[in-house]
Amino acid sequence: MVLVKARVKLTGLKASYSTSAALADSGARMSLVEKHLAEHIGVKYTGRQINFISLSGHAVKASEAIVPEMKIEGEALKYEVIAVTEIPSTVKKTLRENRLDENVIIGTLTLERANMIPNTTTGKLQKAESFILLSSQSPHTSC
Repeated sequence: MVLVKARVKLTGLKASYSTSAALADSGARMSLVEKHLAEHIGVKYTGRQINFISLSGHAVKASEAIVPEMKIEGEALKYEVIAVTEIPSTVKKTLRENRLDENVIIGTLTLERANMIPNTTTGKLQKAESFILLSSQSPHTSC
C-alpha cells in the first residue's frame, strides 16, 4: 500500500502555512495540526477536548479548533474543524522517514467535505462525485 500525500494550505487568523506533502490518513477521523503551528497561524478554539489513540498506540489529548480556511489540492474549505495537539515524536519520526510533513495530517472528515478519496495505488487524492441517497418513501407521506 502506498501512503497518500496532498498539497495543503492552512490560512489562519495571523498567518498561512503550506505543504506539498501532508499525509491523507484514512484511519484518522479528524485532521490534526501540530500545536505550535496552530498557535503560529492563529486558530479559534471551541473549548472542546478530544481524546484519541495515535498511530503509535499512544493516548493523545487534543483541542478542537477552527481554521478559517484549509485548501486541499486547491479545494477551499472554509471554517474547517481540526484537532490541535502535540503530535507524538514517534509519529513525527515516521512521517519524516516517509518524506511527509510532520505538522499536518488530513483526516476523513476533511476528505469527505472536500469530496476527495485517497488512492493508495497512485499515492494521490482523487476527486469523488457527491451523491445523496433518497428513500423511496418520504418521511412526510402518510401510510
